Amino acid sequence: MINKSKKLKKFKKGEITKIILATLGIGAILGGTILITPNFPIILGTFIKLIEEIKGIKLPKLKVKRTLQQLEKRKILNLEIKNNEVYVEVEDIWNKEIIKYSIQSLLELKQKSKWSGKWFLVIFDVPEEERNKRYYLRNFLKEIGFYQYQQSVYVFPYECEKEVILIKKIIEGGKYLSYIVADKIEYENKLKTYFHLPI
Repeated sequence: MINKSKKLKKFKKGEITKIILATLGIGAILGGTILITPNFPIILGTFIKLIEEIKGIKLPKLKVKRTLQQLEKRKILNLEIKNNEVYVEVEDIWNKEIIKYSIQSLLELKQKSKWSGKWFLVIFDVPEEERNKRYYLRNFLKEIGFYQYQQSVYVFPYECEKEVILIKKIIEGGKYLSYIVADKIEYENKLKTYFHLPI
């Protein structure tokens, strides 16, 4: 039985797009556990069930289809009808937008776990001549859920090494990132408040 709150949920502009993009990429990040690749299209109905399983959200089929059509216009994916079934086929599973929302989604899931008491830091030192990459990295890390501790130091309270490795591979300026695990960090009560952790 579907929870009524899921049925009545209203979505902000662009929220369904983010949910769909996250679902498309999570399988790739987790090492192909979900069969969505450029060479393996998935049936629309199965994809909607996948969204519900991963995100815990029930989306109306019509809204999903409309959003997928918009993404097709942006050349992020293709929709194809075979034997009266609509298939979703991703143009490039490593599309930066797909990866961004996928990582964001995975980090959100991690925040539902019990906190180990450790802090996970990402630091970077981008050369001045590549400052545009520095600005992009800052915005990217904040958007996916990191806390800006200092100008080029970002913190997250859960293990995220795999996600950082992926960021280093696909994001401009990623090669300048370093990953650090800390048992204690100064002014951590402020971080605990931000991440809703017990003080």
